[in-house]
Amino acid sequence: MKISSQDLRYLLVFMVTTTIVASGVAYAVLSPTSERFYAMYVLGSSGLVEHYYPNDDPDLAIGEPVNWTIGVYNHMGSLQYVVVRVKLLNSTLPSPNQMTGTPSAVTPMFEFARVLVDNETWSIPFVWRILTVNPTAGELLVTGISINQIPLTGDLARAVSGFNYRFVFELWFYDGATNDLVFSWHTQSTRYSVWTQIWFNVTSTTSK
Repeated sequence: MKISSQDLRYLLVFMVTTTIVASGVAYAVLSPTSERFYAMYVLGSSGLVEHYYPNDDPDLAIGEPVNWTIGVYNHMGSLQYVVVRVKLLNSTLPSPNQMTGTPSAVTPMFEFARVLVDNETWSIPFVWRILTVNPTAGELLVTGISINQIPLTGDLARAVSGFNYRFVFELWFYDGATNDLVFSWHTQSTRYSVWTQIWFNVTSTTSK
């Protein structure tokens, strides 16, 4: 079922708010000596929780530029190496699981990495556009996309009639105990992870 433009705007506000609230919950349950959490959010072209699409229309055409900003905040009490992994999904592929701290099984198509000091906020420009698509058997397969002027090609994602694609942004960080990047962390026997998503449609195969 197609998500309407109004519903998509509500979903955007909900997802950003949920991410911030989840991070706030992590903050609240910690003891005063170990108040540690990450936060991540995505802002629209105005730098606010609005105007995520050209003309506020989530139905995009080929070549139409979209301008977002990803924000990452480190309040883990120390220097942290963080990675934002960008994944392109449809409505049926599994999202990250907040309860188990399991990321989406989809391979990342793009990554941003940086070392953050404690209490630092990292603003990441995320400018993208659909470059090419391939209509096939009632679906629309995205075969080319540009992120920050870097072209990516392949069988990137497919959706019925081009409806309900979504970008999923996952926050990973370096864990010294495992000497690897991890998607979740524990606090008082509770597991936390940070991710968010934004939906869109591709309704025209012609360029704007």
